[in-house]
Amino acid sequence: MKHKLMTVCLVAGLLTPASASANPEPTAYDSRSIAMGLTGVTFLDRPAALVLNPANLEGIENLGFTFNFTALFTNQRAPVAGPNTRVDSGVGFGPIPSGFIAGRIAPRVVFAGGIYIETGYGSSFDQVRCVDGDPVGPGPEYAPSTPPNCTNPDPQNLDVTFFVGEFSAGLSIRAHEKFWLGVALRLPFSKQTADLWQNSLAALPGYTPGNPGYGRVKNDIGGVGFPSPRFGFTIKPHRKVRISAMYRMYSKIRLTGTTETDLFPEPLNAEADWFIPHALAFGVSYQANSHLLLVFEARVQFHEAEKTGNKNQTVVASLADGTVLSEIVVPFGWQNAWSLKIGFEYRFKKEFLALRLGTNISTGATTGEFAQYFTPPPSSFNISTGSAGLGFYWNDRNDPSIKDKYRLDLAGLFSSTGKTFGNEFIGTTAQVPGTDPPQDVVLCSDQQVVRTGCPGRYRVLSFWASVSFTLQY
Repeated sequence: MKHKLMTVCLVAGLLTPASASANPEPTAYDSRSIAMGLTGVTFLDRPAALVLNPANLEGIENLGFTFNFTALFTNQRAPVAGPNTRVDSGVGFGPIPSGFIAGRIAPRVVFAGGIYIETGYGSSFDQVRCVDGDPVGPGPEYAPSTPPNCTNPDPQNLDVTFFVGEFSAGLSIRAHEKFWLGVALRLPFSKQTADLWQNSLAALPGYTPGNPGYGRVKNDIGGVGFPSPRFGFTIKPHRKVRISAMYRMYSKIRLTGTTETDLFPEPLNAEADWFIPHALAFGVSYQANSHLLLVFEARVQFHEAEKTGNKNQTVVASLADGTVLSEIVVPFGWQNAWSLKIGFEYRFKKEFLALRLGTNISTGATTGEFAQYFTPPPSSFNISTGSAGLGFYWNDRNDPSIKDKYRLDLAGLFSSTGKTFGNEFIGTTAQVPGTDPPQDVVLCSDQQVVRTGCPGRYRVLSFWASVSFTLQY
């Protein structure tokens, strides 16, 4: 029984934090890119091109620096208290910083380095009195009741934070005046923390449905992945037109750490893997004149890939001496996510000021069967993303030959993503994606440590406020 309880603690601690990482990649690297609908694969020739398309580092004459800070504000809604309930998270805040440096090391070669957040997400539901219809609280007086009694006097806070960052170094090569190539090597790192109330007993072998047991679980894991490349190219068939593409190879991050629970006095070892999937972006930009720039881009992330996507996650439970207690498969069931982007920029006659606008039409990776409270919601089609911004340019008075040496960019972005589900999934049996031999689970039931596919409204409102400063000459 002692070993069973330890296994329960670890599984409960890892299940939701792993799911919380199901976040559409924000690509919040540069304010100019954000203001123009998260574009940049074709036109961004600043140091941040290292991430969007390293081929465009060729646009740097000698040396460049960029620092970007994006403040992410979110408000999430989900049926946390039980099927068809409505619980709002309140406004959450997440910082997304990045920094880049690039310099020309040869007439046809530019080298760059940077650190940035590839994916980030955080969510918090405060003063929660019920989870899945069962009261929460620290003592036996708050044991599950039938019917549920969610008026207990000791409400609890639920919190999840997750991010994936990367160190990167790369270069661009001007193979021809109209053909640029780029490559970058990425070293990813990740951190996941959670403080939750979960149905721990559902992880026990031989668990009897109808007898849920909820308890406090805290989790803290992180790690560094193996290096993987990013490739890009830009073709200039005409002086006003650029055609570009970028390919990012998948990365695997090994996460290790601890989990804590009231059921066991000692922290337990936790191990799991996380995949950053393959991604592909393509775009065309048209510089109509010295003032007007139009951009059309598309991006797809292959979360559905068999071995390198996010179908599930294997959680390994072990004792302090390394003895493995169990291996639990956590379902994700993500699908490939794509987006179409349109960007607009107009530089006024004196060229001191630029106005930017953009929109982003996209799908989400989360599916209805495996939607839960701490993931961004499922969304089959989202057109509610709009962005705008301003760019300011200054020249060096002591050296007027250097154009646009100082650049300050401001951007804002708003997105509303969500979907409402009825009873189409509740009580149905679904196969856990990627399991061999197949494993089945009953959706929105007390057989799950974290219930998925429950009826209700899943929605996230997001607002970004971004600022970038670039020194380039």
